[in-house]
Amino acid sequence: MKDSTAQSQKARNTTSFYHHSGAFDAEASGYLVDQAKHPEVLRLLFEHDPVPVYDLPYIHSQYREHAYDGPLVIQPTTAESEEWLQRWLAQGSALAVYGPLLTLETIRNHLVSLNTVATPYGDSLFRYADSATLGSLGTSLSPHQRLRILGPLTAIHGCYAGENWTLTKEQPSALQDELKKQPPQPLELTQENLASVEAHRRYLLARALADSNDLEAQTVTYWLQQLETLGAPNEQGLVEGAGVLIARGFIKALSDDELATVRKTRQGADWSDTLEALEALTHSQEGT
Repeated sequence: MKDSTAQSQKARNTTSFYHHSGAFDAEASGYLVDQAKHPEVLRLLFEHDPVPVYDLPYIHSQYREHAYDGPLVIQPTTAESEEWLQRWLAQGSALAVYGPLLTLETIRNHLVSLNTVATPYGDSLFRYADSATLGSLGTSLSPHQRLRILGPLTAIHGCYAGENWTLTKEQPSALQDELKKQPPQPLELTQENLASVEAHRRYLLARALADSNDLEAQTVTYWLQQLETLGAPNEQGLVEGAGVLIARGFIKALSDDELATVRKTRQGADWSDTLEALEALTHSQEGT
């Protein structure tokens, strides 16, 4: 991100991202839902709110034709719709946004400026309405990135993989005045940001496999690292490899000798050959 030194220091001092187990504040300024993940949301909105107040940020950008597959911002007008969206927030299906005196137009205009993000591989759509995006990215965000994502908002709350998270900032008037004086720069994600997202996904995968098979999460983490060195082509390949090890009764990380045996005995370069070598691998691993 390209900010002045002064603004960078203010961003560092006033912004934060953290996971927590506390309850979410009620009466948000608005809610965000990713329609690609929840295509039924507009129908449900009209069921809970006879005259809903909402907007589709993609309509106001070059992605107009994808408006009903993109983010939806809602300002509930009834207690019923507020309660429904709070439930969706708690289950990870919606995000809550906060800020003093925020109009729907202000929220929408800010979101439009976040529709795309610059990455080392080129510009990409930024799925900011999906709780998984900020939930996996949040800990790697720099102070300026946090400030850029929040813009006029003071906080965004979400839940991802059973963990509540909050992106927030204090709101000193001097910082707000500075932000208003300059047009927003494009949000940029670095290689480190993308690596952090991948690492977080890998952590969640290891935790899920460990929990469902009564194994140590650290053991499964080691397996995934070892399977990657053996040539697992993708996440599905990692799951397949871990499944073979679980079925074969492995309870510890593979030894150097076992890794060497797999490399030596597999018949070819295909991942299926590696899986067959894993299935043929003998071991004497015992619990502690």
